[in-house]
Amino acid sequence: MAMGALVHDRESVRLEPVEPRARRTARVVTAVVAVGYATNSLVTVVVGGLRGTGLLAFLGCLSVVVTLQLAHSSPGALAWPRPVRSVTLLAQVLATFAPAAWVGPQFGAAAGFVAGSMLLVIRSRARWALYAGVAAGVFVAALLQQQGWQALNLAYAVHFTLLTGLMLYAVGSLSGIVAEVSASRGDLVRMAVVQERLRVARDLHDLVGHDLSAITLRYELGYRLLPAARARAATELRDVLDVVRRATAGVQAVAGGSGRISLATEKSAALATLSSAQIEATIRISDVTLTGRLDEVMAVVLREGITNVLHHSKAQQCQVELVVEGDTVRLRMSNDGVDTVPEDPAGRGCGLGNLAARLAEVGGRLTTRSQGEWFHLTVEAPARRQAPAADRHQPDTSPRERWPRGAGPAERWGPKTTSAIVLLVLSGYALTILLNIVWTGPSVAGALGAAACVVTMLVMQLLLTFGLLRTPWARRAAMAGQAAVTFLPLLWLHAPWGSMAGFVAGAVLLELRGVLRWALYTALGVVVLTLAVLTGSSVSTIAWLTISTLLTGLIVYGVSWLMTLVREAHSARTELTDEAVEHERLRMARELNEVLVDGLSQVALRGVLACRLLNVAPERAPSELEGILELLRRMLADVRNVASDYRNLSFTGELDSSRAILAAAGIEVTIDLHGRTSDQKADAVLATMLREAVTNILRHSTARHCVIKSEQGSLTIRNDGVEPSSGQPAVQDQHGLGDVARRLDGVGGRLTADVEDGWFQVTAFL
Repeated sequence: MAMGALVHDRESVRLEPVEPRARRTARVVTAVVAVGYATNSLVTVVVGGLRGTGLLAFLGCLSVVVTLQLAHSSPGALAWPRPVRSVTLLAQVLATFAPAAWVGPQFGAAAGFVAGSMLLVIRSRARWALYAGVAAGVFVAALLQQQGWQALNLAYAVHFTLLTGLMLYAVGSLSGIVAEVSASRGDLVRMAVVQERLRVARDLHDLVGHDLSAITLRYELGYRLLPAARARAATELRDVLDVVRRATAGVQAVAGGSGRISLATEKSAALATLSSAQIEATIRISDVTLTGRLDEVMAVVLREGITNVLHHSKAQQCQVELVVEGDTVRLRMSNDGVDTVPEDPAGRGCGLGNLAARLAEVGGRLTTRSQGEWFHLTVEAPARRQAPAADRHQPDTSPRERWPRGAGPAERWGPKTTSAIVLLVLSGYALTILLNIVWTGPSVAGALGAAACVVTMLVMQLLLTFGLLRTPWARRAAMAGQAAVTFLPLLWLHAPWGSMAGFVAGAVLLELRGVLRWALYTALGVVVLTLAVLTGSSVSTIAWLTISTLLTGLIVYGVSWLMTLVREAHSARTELTDEAVEHERLRMARELNEVLVDGLSQVALRGVLACRLLNVAPERAPSELEGILELLRRMLADVRNVASDYRNLSFTGELDSSRAILAAAGIEVTIDLHGRTSDQKADAVLATMLREAVTNILRHSTARHCVIKSEQGSLTIRNDGVEPSSGQPAVQDQHGLGDVARRLDGVGGRLTADVEDGWFQVTAFL
């Protein structure tokens, strides 16, 4: 089977993404919280007696603060140029603290917004100092008011500023991470697929190529032994069948992602191979057991070293020694019969270059030197840096486990950081509720009882938020218990308090679904409002109690749900990447099966026939061996071609990976191919065009459908999700597609692009 064969295919793949829903929820929660806290701030200053021009001025400043806060909470704010971020932060700081001149102590009600902005848009670690500096500014400004602030009021002002800032940072950053997961998922899947191709290419050369070389050598030896040493030739032909079977298993293992080999097995194989080649071999491997990846790498080094001896020398002697000296494993290989070679191992072809890459994975290095007719290869690796053997398609530096450079908010957040921030936000709101209770002036016993209830509420919420209760009945029981301790303090406090039912409101939104949860959420707000009315609270207090409860519930729900969605997004990203890699592996397995497994089966069958002919018709055996050798030479060429195609860009390979990437991004893909070019240069250009087009779809559109259509002499890629624009886009002005246009010019083609009815279309003509 030729690589890049004609494909006639039409299919659709659909995966509903979760990220758009998460981003919408994040924006809604952030906007509602900002408006809600702004409303509370406005109520506070009105209750404080602010009227007329002063109130209008405060309202103007508050509008600036809220507007800038929403801008700073957008996922792209961290990427703004530094001057822009500095100006917007300065404007928000001025709008926050300026009202202190005429509003009085109530000015600090909105200071949490600027504290959150410090964390959201400042890149350096100084953001935490500035975040604390905002709270310190509120403290100092309150003292300067000289209105006899009580210690509890000061503590509440500082605490609420820090809590609001941390909450806004959490909501803003978590939504940014979810957006970033969606934007970068295509790149991550592409990286995983490319890595899988390179793994197969490397293993084809290092593992399968060696076996084919050894098989060819043994058959050549058997051919040369005829007719003088027919008995020995028969022995060689029988023995080589074991190598053929091992090579067949090796091809299947390479395509399957496993294919581990051991040093002990390679030692025996090396002795047999060198003996068959009539090379005097001395192999001394000390009595040491290497485990995990190091044993496999050393086995590959031994195999590749023997291959080099056979291919690049006229060796009569070969010496191999492996020793462990302290914390270092050292493998030395030496052979005669060579000319002077370069010191750079990568300069001797992809074999030793592959070894250098493999050794780098275990912290090792490779050196070579020549001395007269002798060539020396030395490999060193730390003995203690051994990890358990892992699947070969999942090396330690897998792109699925880390973010690409410049990832923005994701560089700041990991699972532990996310959990810590959510824990601090929830604990902070529990402390806020407790301070609101203390503000009502209960007795010591009453305060302690209320504190016990608040702690119970917090524990229940943490169990729900972090998913520690696995069964539905346990989660319902926790929510019911939370509701009970929410209202229990009314028995001795006899009045509602700020953020009273916030935790149970958040739990209701988190645990229930559909209209019911919003109905119960609203009902809790009505209950708090009714209690406030029945206890004779003022209008401003009624509004504050109700709004604070609903806001706290929304924040608890938003932070909890966003954290869950981030976890799901990361999990889905890994699963989708694994699916894309598995799809790529199956494709390569089909190709390798047609290229190599079928060929090896023919070699085995014809080898058995040659053995029989030695006994029944010895004059026909040389002709059969010649046919086997010719088949093996073609197979070696096929291995090189397949490995080269996996290393280099091909349209067929890029089509398969693009299909998986678009599906991973939740985009429905329709592929309709009816014609392909046989020119390798044009094929590479089309592959580049496809890659750039898919990149543009992922980064610059909200596409839900993509059509890839090929006809004789053209390739068209269409996607929806773009805004109509006047005129034809200037493809040449775009970096990615502009490069493709120039490359098409070089092969006599051209590139066009246009937008029509919300669909962007790019077409390459050859």
